[in-house]
Amino acid sequence: MNPILSICIPCYGRVEYVRQTLNSIFKENNDVNLEEYEVIISDNDPTKAIMTLMQEFTQPNLKYFYTECDGFMNSYYVLTYASGELLKLHNSQTIFKKGSLKEILQEIKSTRKNKPLIFYTNGLLGKLKSVSFDSFETFMYALSYWSSWSNGFSIWKENFDKIGKINLNKLFPHTSIFLTQNQAPSYIINDQTLFTVQRIPKRGGHNKFEAFTIEYPSLIDECFNQKHISQKCKQHILKDIMCTFLPSLLFNKYIAKIETFDSTGFKQNLKRYFPRYAYALIWCSVITVPFKLIYRKIKTSL
Repeated sequence: MNPILSICIPCYGRVEYVRQTLNSIFKENNDVNLEEYEVIISDNDPTKAIMTLMQEFTQPNLKYFYTECDGFMNSYYVLTYASGELLKLHNSQTIFKKGSLKEILQEIKSTRKNKPLIFYTNGLLGKLKSVSFDSFETFMYALSYWSSWSNGFSIWKENFDKIGKINLNKLFPHTSIFLTQNQAPSYIINDQTLFTVQRIPKRGGHNKFEAFTIEYPSLIDECFNQKHISQKCKQHILKDIMCTFLPSLLFNKYIAKIETFDSTGFKQNLKRYFPRYAYALIWCSVITVPFKLIYRKIKTSL
């Protein structure tokens, strides 16, 4: 009998972070029957450092795979190893809160017949509950650029197996897959705060500015060209990237200095999908970032 849920964790090093994530699943949520879910680890680090954890965590529903692939493509390959009814991507540094695994399983059980497209936003939208949508348009409008977040992604295995061969974006392979599900019978955004994130000091490693000025917008543009979302929805998502996400990225890199993502070509790349005034507007919006963070923390703590 297949498990109900596959927690699919792509990994590259960061052994201590993965240890804490596994602890949150197997120890903090140990009231859940192991037969109801599986944990899939796909490791694309040639040193295979994560493998040492397999001696520490010996649960029968934990499975380790070494995968030879580049960077973010691991977010695709980890899904191919899973056998659960619902496949959920899970970032290696993201911790399950106590009781959250049981809540996710209960939601899957209640929706497995209709199989809606479910996305987990962890309170980032300020709704703090599950919200249903009857169209891909309204669902994407509400998600905005958070549709890029790998930790929010889930797909029913039955639907994943039907996708066939598609072009996967090198930085957002999971989003490429997610956007194929535009004909789902219904849609759910679960905005409950189910997880906490372990912060990685000086996080970086790739050009995240290019990712959100070229790569991700190109996926949204293609979604519009295929008539899966409207011009209004597309512009809404691009505006949110310009006014909210990119200012936050600049703030973290240059003001707070807590991230080290490459920003090469940022100003030039903006010209492809954003208006001429975008660069100036984004820098002016940086000043609003700390106030938005404070507001979000207050709202989620109430």
